[in-house]
Amino acid sequence: MPVRIGVPMPRGWCTDPQALSARTVSGNEPLPIQSRVLGRWADRSVKWLLVSLLPSASFGVSGGSIQLEVRGAGLAEPGLSVDQNQSGVSVDTGAAWFRFDRGGDRLLSSVTLADGGVALGPEGGRLRVTDGMGQVCTPRVDSVVVEEHGPVMAVIVQHGTVVCGGPLEFVARWTVVCGARSAMLELRLRNPRPARHPGGLWDLGDPGSLLLGDVSVDMMPAAPPASIGWRATSEAPIVSSSQVEWSLYQDSSGGERWDSVNHVDADGQCGVAFRGWITRGDGAAVSGDRAQPGLELAGTGPSIAASLQDFWQNFPKALRSRGGRMSVGLFPQERGKPIELQGGEQKRHRMGFAFGPDALDQAQALVAPIHSWVDPAWVEASAAVSGFVADLQGDPAWERYVRTIVDGPRSFVQRREAIDEYGWRHFGDLWADHEAVHHSGPEPFVSHYNNQYDFVFAAGLHAMRTGDAGWARLAREAAEHTVDIDVYHTVGDRAAFNGGLFWHTDHHLPARTCTHRTYSVANAKGGDYGGGPSNEHDYASGLLLHYFRTGDVDALEAVVGLGDWVLAMDDGARTLFGIIDPGPTGLASRTLEAEYHGPGRGAGNSIATLLDAYFATGQRTYFDKADELVRRCIHPSDDIAKRRLDDPERRWSYLVFLQVLGARYLAAKHELGEIDYLFQYARAALLHYADWMLEHETPYVDVFHKFDLPTESWPAHDIRKCHVMHLAARWDDRGSAERFRSKAAAFYQRCLGDLDTFETRYLTRPLVILGTYGHLHAYFERLAHTRDADRVLWRHGYDFGIPQIFSSQTARLRQTLRQRVATVGREFARLVRDRIARRRIARRSA
Repeated sequence: MPVRIGVPMPRGWCTDPQALSARTVSGNEPLPIQSRVLGRWADRSVKWLLVSLLPSASFGVSGGSIQLEVRGAGLAEPGLSVDQNQSGVSVDTGAAWFRFDRGGDRLLSSVTLADGGVALGPEGGRLRVTDGMGQVCTPRVDSVVVEEHGPVMAVIVQHGTVVCGGPLEFVARWTVVCGARSAMLELRLRNPRPARHPGGLWDLGDPGSLLLGDVSVDMMPAAPPASIGWRATSEAPIVSSSQVEWSLYQDSSGGERWDSVNHVDADGQCGVAFRGWITRGDGAAVSGDRAQPGLELAGTGPSIAASLQDFWQNFPKALRSRGGRMSVGLFPQERGKPIELQGGEQKRHRMGFAFGPDALDQAQALVAPIHSWVDPAWVEASAAVSGFVADLQGDPAWERYVRTIVDGPRSFVQRREAIDEYGWRHFGDLWADHEAVHHSGPEPFVSHYNNQYDFVFAAGLHAMRTGDAGWARLAREAAEHTVDIDVYHTVGDRAAFNGGLFWHTDHHLPARTCTHRTYSVANAKGGDYGGGPSNEHDYASGLLLHYFRTGDVDALEAVVGLGDWVLAMDDGARTLFGIIDPGPTGLASRTLEAEYHGPGRGAGNSIATLLDAYFATGQRTYFDKADELVRRCIHPSDDIAKRRLDDPERRWSYLVFLQVLGARYLAAKHELGEIDYLFQYARAALLHYADWMLEHETPYVDVFHKFDLPTESWPAHDIRKCHVMHLAARWDDRGSAERFRSKAAAFYQRCLGDLDTFETRYLTRPLVILGTYGHLHAYFERLAHTRDADRVLWRHGYDFGIPQIFSSQTARLRQTLRQRVATVGREFARLVRDRIARRRIARRSA
């Protein structure tokens, strides 16, 4: 596979990506380059560019540096040719010819090598699906398009549907590289039906789920295989056999807690049968714990090999030679019982197929791409990642603390083992161990993190800051889990849920059979329990950064979908009461209480997500809604005492709103050159609250008596106060910047110092909070000596009026109903009085 990486660029540096060239730094060797614009600055210069490079074989093995330059056209050779017509798409890599048909049930119609060897028979490569009853379901490819094409590679995308007790949508994304006899397939399976979730409970066994007996990708060789070669990992020796009926099946993770209660099915039964993997065939069985296997089929025609990325981590998985076919079991029938794909749930799998000589090595190399990164100094200089610092000079305490996420016995990879956070639904999520502090008993306490406080952003940021493969791996795994499992991929539910992000597992309660969907019937105690996706748990910034870093189009789809979710949840016309009052519902701006629409994390997260969607698409609708929510939730003349911000248990998250206001909204307006009324309004409001914080806000440890449950997470949240103070200094033009910076430094020191007094400081949540925001102190300390050239324009004569009180749709309806009942009552009393008066007049007349 080529090196493929998102590169941030300074404003104005590159306007035409076709003018870029690439060469190795050490040997000054020109390299083929292909690029795609992912994001642009306001002046339309390139902000993020997805670069695909084809390094030489020696470079890929030994490593090295590649330099991009603006020097006219990049090296166009070698290349590949793509032919598209009504029947499908053909790709000629120079080493092989691949055919993808439109319509029918084949994903890959044919593969012919440059020497004339025909690799696939008439059945080609196809998706094989059986439902939970064992009935065969026939897929259909509805469309095939060329998503990307250049001198380095082509990306071909097929969309299709399988009907198996309900629609199962699939997207097959093929990547074919110049000069290669191989292809990478990313296959996405999605259940688009909504869950029924009675009572706001989201357990397995829901009627909206699909039960799948087997989902596999099969390749039929042109000639029957005469032998196989396989190995359990890429480092193991190849085992050859003339027995071609063979399979390797991974039933569980193979870890010490392989049979964790994490793996229960809808009946509450453990869904795994044995530890690790086993081979099955005519010969003696071989077994082990964790496989990353490859399989090659050889015969009179070209060999075929396959491998699957993250094989054991995403169990159950199978790799087979069966009935003359190469078969990759994604949801394999060897499990012995159906796999449940919940309503709105999806899963992506990546597999490599190679043909001809050295096929096994090629297939396994496809699923182990080269680790690459952009020089952190360049990332910082580009200013494309707000708050990015390449070198945190003089901050060893924070560095050592956050580094434990990727190093040592407390690393997030190591702590997955505690609850066996593996399997196709769980892999990539974090264990929410802070919820298990008071747990006792022989079984582990299963609680899922679901990207709380945007770990995806933290991991992506530190991957760019350090170039560390551990951070990059965590960032990819967390982003893909969030996109696939935590986002609700349906349009068939209520507007407040469709496309939303599920909360983390409910506080202090085990996940049981709700998996990653927060509320389980096993935890319900009647009353007001239950719910669904909510604006208070809406994090898209990490997914947007992941898209910019990798070009992952599913991450882009999720960011835009989350932006649409914010628009939809606040659209009163989409509710049952819309015919009476189509105005905003308030669901996008509420925090904790239905009628609290002041600064809080609900509104802050909504605004941040809208801005993410804007920068992903350029569509002003998202920014306009962010404007509306800013005006709704904060005012430069707010009576802050009435907000009760001194009640941290209920109002702590006003800090989230101020962070978004200063770091996202004002920064976005400034980047776009919009120094207008709304910029000044938001800036004045931020400074109004920051002034209050200077006088009243204290470290949380000093007010622990106000908390129901004082934990290590509260001093970690003090880092937000540090951030807000720095933002106030950033946007201040009244001479108060030094006071704000001094207060920021004080909060920073207390945050680290107070956190260090807790034995529980290494739990997941405080680590994520400090990982996401801790670097910003160094960034703003460095920024303190710079001054915006347009700061003189910040002075204005606007009158912002007085704060207006927002009422939710339900509150307005109650008020309307009360008014109408009162009106009807008054009218009825008037009619009664009139009737009595007329009768009296009639009696007098008689």
